[in-house]
Amino acid sequence: MIKTSQIDKIYIAERGRLRRLVMRLTGNRATAEELVQDAFLRLIAGNTDHDIRSYEAYLTRIARNLALNHMRHLRQGVELPCENEMLEAMSDERPSTEMTLIARQTLANTLKAIMALPPRRREIFILHRFEELTYNQIAARLGISRNTVMVQIVNALADLRNAMR
Repeated sequence: MIKTSQIDKIYIAERGRLRRLVMRLTGNRATAEELVQDAFLRLIAGNTDHDIRSYEAYLTRIARNLALNHMRHLRQGVELPCENEMLEAMSDERPSTEMTLIARQTLANTLKAIMALPPRRREIFILHRFEELTYNQIAARLGISRNTVMVQIVNALADLRNAMR
């Protein structure tokens, strides 16, 4: 059985070479990427009864066979060809539902942390970060020193950093 640390090293060392090999055989970047992933999955599954002397040679053989099978399936009509341009046109640029939920939760946590700041510190932070006022403008508007504004901003950032952990 292959160790995880070995897989990482082999993946980093061999992925590009295998992708180029499969790309030459299939002529499709997306297919090449998918077939290389499949080759590594087969290596990880380790369904062989014998020890593998050379993982590089083993992966090359798997990737080549997968590419040749893919091309045979295309000729037989088992798989339908799909050009890179078509795949890119079909891709959805919108974030996934999971990413949207994560972003919303992060925003909610950030707003909650901002609202938990002491009132004066929160006001100074909002004027600086959201209304984009300079330290001097905030000091003039609130009738406080520029130094006080700087200290409040630094403290607000520290409070927010701690709250977001």
